[in-house]
Amino acid sequence: MLGPEHPITLNSMNNLANVYFDEGKYAQAEALYSQTLEIRRRVLGPEHPITVNSMNSLAFVYSDEGKYAQAEALYSQALEIRRRILGPEHPDTLDTLSGFAYMYQRQGKYPQAEMKAAQALAGQRHALGSDHQDTIASAAYLALAYQSQGKFAESEALAREALEFDRKKQPDNWQRFRAESLLGASLAGQKKYAEAESLLLSGYQGMLQREATIPAYERVELERAGKSIVQLYQHWGKLHKAAEWRGKLQVSQTPPAANSGGFSVRVPR
Repeated sequence: MLGPEHPITLNSMNNLANVYFDEGKYAQAEALYSQTLEIRRRVLGPEHPITVNSMNSLAFVYSDEGKYAQAEALYSQALEIRRRILGPEHPDTLDTLSGFAYMYQRQGKYPQAEMKAAQALAGQRHALGSDHQDTIASAAYLALAYQSQGKFAESEALAREALEFDRKKQPDNWQRFRAESLLGASLAGQKKYAEAESLLLSGYQGMLQREATIPAYERVELERAGKSIVQLYQHWGKLHKAAEWRGKLQVSQTPPAANSGGFSVRVPR
């Protein structure tokens, strides 16, 4: 009735792409995001804020598909436009920096992930405050980047900050238990095994119980939490426990039953 290029039609296409993305149907999400971006570039212009939102969304999907060259190209364009038009500390600009960090973390480019996450966190602390959801998300991402490089003390401080926030603001959310696991892994890296154990076990079980609420692109966080438990027991010298958990994880990684239901950046919408 409205036509394929009407703003309401495009919003519906974008909303359906969001659903596909959350369900892990990346090919369908990519197709719709690509169509929406092409039309918005032509109708609204390449630097319209809504067009840049579509660029950010498509870049995020590319990251999850492992199409890192395409993702980086779009993120670079979006970041340049947002910095120039919105300013370096606008939430959308900082969101694109977080997207960069997410992409680099997935690639295993941890120093680059650290740099982008640190930039996003500094900007969010200044513009949004330390007690904002986006700030805490970036703190968790920077903690993971530190942890991936063996910088466990630096990771611990940020993971504690994230956990304190989550316990106050979203105590039953899966992200609270992800923060527990992240802190536990940071402590295990410093050989504080007893303190790490309770956090890692609680974090994994809490995430497992809430698995159906975890978006598809974040499910890697549950796998990471399980691996952290195995690594804890290996380094602690409790090899029987490591073997026991390795077996549990092999069982839990089988295809989920029909009624079953990765650091959080703000998903582009």
